Amino acid sequence: MLCVLCLPLEVLAGKQPNIVMIMTDNLGYGDIGIYGGLRAPTPRIDQLARSGIQFRDFQVEPACTPSRAAIMTGRMAVRSGTDAVLEPGVPGGLHPAEITLAEMLGAAGYATAHYGKWHLGFAHERQPQMQGFDDFWGILFTSAPGDPADPDFQAIGVPTQKVLAAKGGEKARVVGELTNEYRGFIDSDITDRAVAYIRQHAQGDQPFFLYVPFINPHNPVVAHPDFQGKSGGGAYSDALMEIDHNTGRILDAIADENIREDTIVIWLSDNGPQRFTLEPYHFGDPGPWSGELGSVFEGGLRTAGMISWPGTIKPFVSDQLVHSMDLFATLARWAGAKIPEDRPIDSIDQSDYLTQQAKDSKREYVMVFYNGQYAAMRFRHYKVMRAVYARKGSLMSAPQYLNSIPRIYNLRADPKEEYVISGGPEGITRSLVLKEVSLRLAYKKSFEEFPNADYSYMK
Repeated sequence: MLCVLCLPLEVLAGKQPNIVMIMTDNLGYGDIGIYGGLRAPTPRIDQLARSGIQFRDFQVEPACTPSRAAIMTGRMAVRSGTDAVLEPGVPGGLHPAEITLAEMLGAAGYATAHYGKWHLGFAHERQPQMQGFDDFWGILFTSAPGDPADPDFQAIGVPTQKVLAAKGGEKARVVGELTNEYRGFIDSDITDRAVAYIRQHAQGDQPFFLYVPFINPHNPVVAHPDFQGKSGGGAYSDALMEIDHNTGRILDAIADENIREDTIVIWLSDNGPQRFTLEPYHFGDPGPWSGELGSVFEGGLRTAGMISWPGTIKPFVSDQLVHSMDLFATLARWAGAKIPEDRPIDSIDQSDYLTQQAKDSKREYVMVFYNGQYAAMRFRHYKVMRAVYARKGSLMSAPQYLNSIPRIYNLRADPKEEYVISGGPEGITRSLVLKEVSLRLAYKKSFEEFPNADYSYMK
């Protein structure tokens, strides 16, 4: 149960903040200017980070579906059976009994909308409009298009990916196709809808939650024609300029409606960058880290992330551990929403840390599960790795599981995770292994008490 006395003054006064969450698809830590990126100018995103909190240790899940599931439920993706990339046409995704961020906020009086990529289920009952969103426009699968003009697609009868639209509870209707030609226009259309939604709801009495998961810079990277060739760095850098522009359009709509201090803006990537592509200029940059999408190296798990709420959050740079799951409990407190009590919630309320009422993040560790297997533990600035992934092409290659001695890295001394300290002179390693084993046993007990993807005990 939420403590009413601990709620922000805005909620106590009956004024719940609007929430706008902007997500990119497979963007690297090193792609954005304020994170050291030099590929393309990103002034609007950089300024957003300076106006609030720039996270420099913002953890996510290793791939698209797990990361989005964790954010939506406040639970490790392994608990909901979504800790692997959901393939097209395969049953699965978020079970209807999961309570999403949209459902939780909707129960607290919020209007909700989703414009962009879902990737959390294809069946009708698992689509956004059935998972708490009043309005949905976008795609259900990955950002890669299927073009009906392509003879290879025609030869094997691959269905095209549809662009869908639906109001809450409705059956989605087809409003377009994600073709190669349309690939460069869809993010602009997503932004148009986001801006229109803000202008429509800004002056009403009902707070809103707007979720805007962009398609770019997922491979194949195609920027809007207005940005093609503008960066001098090829398709990916052009797409970064478009993402910055579209972010700016959303921020301008909020400012124009004079609701900036009433609106929490969150900006993040769902996971690390893609670097397996053979196409030139279509790869992201993990920055100082090693690895990519689909691995448990920091390049796959540590992403660009920021949150801005002028008047409530004072700007600072956070180097402490925060996970994207923590948005669930944190936003619940700020919105005056009730967190589900009939299931394990892994999200941690970080509101005191983010408003500088507490010196430190409440998160000390993260356990990483991927494709049904335990893979690694982040503990403070250390990594204990039990599954070793390829540093390039990890999404398409099986990891090596270590059954005895794990690989341990000190991320402050070794951000590239190249020098294993296991068994070395650092006395911390034995303590880290003992800590990791105790936490693994605790999670094993939790999974036995609350079996993963078992909804029989939930209300």
